[in-house]
Amino acid sequence: MKICAPVPDAVLPQAVSLWRSAFGGREAAIPARAENAIAVMRGEVIEGIVGLRDDRGGFLAVTPPLMRLLFRPAPPTADLVLDGIVVRQSRRGFGRALVAAAEAEARRRRRHGLRAEVRLRDRGAVAFYRSLGFVEETRGRYGWPWSGKVAVMRKPV
Repeated sequence: MKICAPVPDAVLPQAVSLWRSAFGGREAAIPARAENAIAVMRGEVIEGIVGLRDDRGGFLAVTPPLMRLLFRPAPPTADLVLDGIVVRQSRRGFGRALVAAAEAEARRRRRHGLRAEVRLRDRGAVAFYRSLGFVEETRGRYGWPWSGKVAVMRKPV
């Protein structure tokens, strides 16, 4: 297992495809910001990816106009936001490795914490973040309208 931050250009299309498979959208050539993602790789295969979001944007460089209208942002933060984690196989330690790498990236960027916006109906994800030391700060209807209620969780770094 190898952690890559930023995502290497050679595997960026693979990273975008994996990320989009979990979070929706068409499989089109979408520009991405390699510096706003961390990948865990085995050989040349990406086993998991975490998108990062800050005041300059997220992993995907372009959001279609309709999607921009529908998205409801959570309250602003100075923290580094985990903008979605996806792994090919769960319970292999890939998610934990990605969060640990994101913590290191937050420190490198001089951010005081990590934030995750987690759908409350995804109990496994809520439990995962809690097990890593994240604490719920607030709840609301953030993100996509179809996401339901979201817990905003934070971990100091």
